[in-house]
Amino acid sequence: MKPAAVTRPPQPWPAIARAFSMALAVCVCCASQALAQAGTQPLPAALALQPGPALQADGIPPLTRQPRAPAANDTPAAPRFIAWHPLQPQMLVLAPLGGSQQLHLLSGPGARLEPLTRGRDGIEGARFEPETGAYLVFRRDEGGNEAWRLWRLPAHGGSGADAVPITPAGVRISQYQFLPRGQGLVVVADRLDRDNPDTAEDSRQAHSRLLWLDPLQPGATRQLAEQTGGRFGNLQVGADGAVVVTRTVGRRTERLRFASPKSTEPETQPVDATVAEVQGEDVAWSAQALRGDFRHLVKTGLRSGARESLLTDIPAELDSLAAPAPGSGRPLALAYNERGFSALRLFDPGKPADALQPLAGELPPGVVRALRWHPKLPVLAIEHVTAQSPGRLWVWDQERQVLRDWTGSPRPSAATELRSLAWTSFDGLQITGLHVTPPSHFSGPRPVFISLHGGPASQARPRFLSPLERRLVEQLGMHVIWPNVRGSDGFGKRFLTLDDGRKREDAVKDVSALLDLVARTPDMDATRVVVEGGSYGGYLSLAVAVHESARIAGNICQVGIANFVTFLEQTESYRRDNRRAEYGDERDPAMREFLLRISPVTRAAEIRKPLFVVHGRNDPPVPYGEAEQVVRAVRAQGTPVWFLTADDEGHGFKQAANRSYLLEATTEFVQRVIKGQPLQ
Repeated sequence: MKPAAVTRPPQPWPAIARAFSMALAVCVCCASQALAQAGTQPLPAALALQPGPALQADGIPPLTRQPRAPAANDTPAAPRFIAWHPLQPQMLVLAPLGGSQQLHLLSGPGARLEPLTRGRDGIEGARFEPETGAYLVFRRDEGGNEAWRLWRLPAHGGSGADAVPITPAGVRISQYQFLPRGQGLVVVADRLDRDNPDTAEDSRQAHSRLLWLDPLQPGATRQLAEQTGGRFGNLQVGADGAVVVTRTVGRRTERLRFASPKSTEPETQPVDATVAEVQGEDVAWSAQALRGDFRHLVKTGLRSGARESLLTDIPAELDSLAAPAPGSGRPLALAYNERGFSALRLFDPGKPADALQPLAGELPPGVVRALRWHPKLPVLAIEHVTAQSPGRLWVWDQERQVLRDWTGSPRPSAATELRSLAWTSFDGLQITGLHVTPPSHFSGPRPVFISLHGGPASQARPRFLSPLERRLVEQLGMHVIWPNVRGSDGFGKRFLTLDDGRKREDAVKDVSALLDLVARTPDMDATRVVVEGGSYGGYLSLAVAVHESARIAGNICQVGIANFVTFLEQTESYRRDNRRAEYGDERDPAMREFLLRISPVTRAAEIRKPLFVVHGRNDPPVPYGEAEQVVRAVRAQGTPVWFLTADDEGHGFKQAANRSYLLEATTEFVQRVIKGQPLQ
């Protein structure tokens, strides 16, 4: 058997589980030996740094730029795979250009990236017209507001000046698919609350429409269906032109099938866990946990809605898959999540269920971020990230059985020492995470930086260090820990639900147990711990600041939830019901009382260590008011707070200039709190 494109050579599933339970270490690249002293050393002489015109730096003193420290744009170029050309061996990729992510065309291994778009706002995604690839349709918002608008662009767009809007401004296009044989596009359009400011808060409802449109004649639009108080999702198109979509109202989901884009009377089907054999119809492949604890391969009939579960005995989450074009004879490509690392396998549904085959060729240990078969050619695109690289594009040629690197840019020499970490929480549950250790020339107990991921259904997985993390590890000699507290993805659906509703603060206790581990670890300094998180991780970081103020030195909250009640009331309506299922329904009096009680803003008096709050003013998922509340409440107690906001950002900072200032501010904040220096 040829070696697999996995994190290690193929092993039986039980052996895989045993292997990944051990610590993982890869090559180490450190900062200059000039910094190799036991104590935290001052960074090099620096230049004055002013916040850009879109930034408001409230309470942040004048900063300086560190000329020899990793900068915000120092991460090596990492193109992101978007789509194959329908006929040619060319791919659309996203890559940095002018401070934002823009579309480029990559025409072969090592070829120069050809820019297709430009602009201050980045591109979120794109698709080629599927028949000839004569043009493409891409999606872009403004200032991080997530009001994604569709644009049409010739396939060789040059400067991008020829882009034509094909949907109106102010409407969020959440999904879109091309129909076969030049029949146009189908899109899901969600109304935004911000565009209906006169609607009373207690009467705001989700409003979703399923539309057909002609991308060559943007005014030609037809509504297939409309839903108030719910939303459409999981948009799919069959080879016969049938349109399938789910409709969710509250906790009830059903399936609508339109025989053609001209239909307005769909066939309605229930969505349940019934498993049946699917034969003789167009199918869609997906990863779902219909049986057992882990996501497995599911085949769904696009006409009948019947679902068939396959490969259910594999003790790992199916992360992603690539389905070949119908009738091509090529296998499905499956990426499994084995203790955070990706393992690639090929599966032919026409063969026995245990016939998983490895790819010829071997990828370094890492995570598959995208996986896509070419529509016509026997080549598979693989976007792959590792601790040594922020992302590379590989192409596996099925006929030649060869794996080739298409990225073109030199492979970065920087790496990190990455280990697994495990500890026992308050109720006996084992929690795991990843741990980056400082270089060995830093002696004695070192400060600790705990970074909490968002979601909560996300997962800390092996990746390239950010410029901030490189500074913390290489220049400040800090330990960096990425925990996967209960509620994280990748560990099965039972683990995923262990923080739901009234169990919310159990996840905070997982971090408390991690602080216990830090206190027991000789080379970690438990008196110099900084906790950081973004989005839901921002809530967790604030909650840790409430419950563990005596055991941390400082706290950083980026786009975080401070008050669950106001968050649920003010987040965009298209996502509110989904968030209520996770956190609880604030309209229920008992749940409302509970949510207020656990909200960090309610207990702001207990946050007694320095706080740094970062938030974009255009944030739809977590409204900007969450940041204002917690800053006001914590400052009222006399605790020092830095507050950084941006007029042109949403749920996270994406603009290059803003990210540069944020990097310097965060570095300065961490240095001050671990040294016990005042924030002013």
